[in-house]
Amino acid sequence: MEDGVYLVKMRYLFPSFGYNTASNTLPSSPLRPHKMILSIETTEKYGSVALVDGEHCLREIRLTERSAKSLAPALSRLLSEEHCQADRIDAVAVVVGPGSFTGLRIGVATAKAFAYALGTKIIAVNTMATVAADFRGAGNSVGFLSIGVDAQRGEVAAQTFELSPQGVQPLSKCRLIPADEWWAEKDQYPAITFSGPALERFGSLAPDGVTLADKSFWMPRASVAGCLAAARLAAGETDDLWSLVPIYSRPSAAEERQNKECRSTG
Repeated sequence: MEDGVYLVKMRYLFPSFGYNTASNTLPSSPLRPHKMILSIETTEKYGSVALVDGEHCLREIRLTERSAKSLAPALSRLLSEEHCQADRIDAVAVVVGPGSFTGLRIGVATAKAFAYALGTKIIAVNTMATVAADFRGAGNSVGFLSIGVDAQRGEVAAQTFELSPQGVQPLSKCRLIPADEWWAEKDQYPAITFSGPALERFGSLAPDGVTLADKSFWMPRASVAGCLAAARLAAGETDDLWSLVPIYSRPSAAEERQNKECRSTG
């Protein structure tokens, strides 16, 4: 793992930050009926961190600077102000994308380092699912929702969901499309709403007849991701620390060059 720098920084910021021993995680007890989840969201330029007890968010802190500068101090402040020792964390949730290269690397590396050092569980949460759950949780329980993430180069990583009283159901896989083609989904689904981080760049270009979600629902939030992770944890679902990787909006420039070279030589 490329997490050595985070282990050093966290042990400096958090005096109770332990090593990879199972004994560091407090067992469940009648006094702790819910699982404590530390949630990290850094998919865009800014992000957030949250502490979730069961499906109740105790506290969420929005990051006001680039994640690389503010993430570790925000985690320290969060645990300190909530009087939560690091070894009380039962699982670490992290939004794994799609999203920006830099933000995702920082968030995922930090979450993996934290989970590794405490010997606790790690749970990956998808950006699209987080935005969809936040929108539905605000009372939007019926309809269709298309979520877009800015993939740069005039493209959007988009996915469509159906909202119902039973929950949120994906209707398509996440796909990379030209931004101007994203709006065509209004012709496929009745009363569809558009949301997601891509609206920061492309929202002003939406044609007539397109319904945009309120701006407060465009970005994924750590508190919502933590609640989704709590549901997965309650169902016995976790992810493998060593194989967990970010989901980028598109291949990196180096990967695209390599793929192009492979096609040309193949």
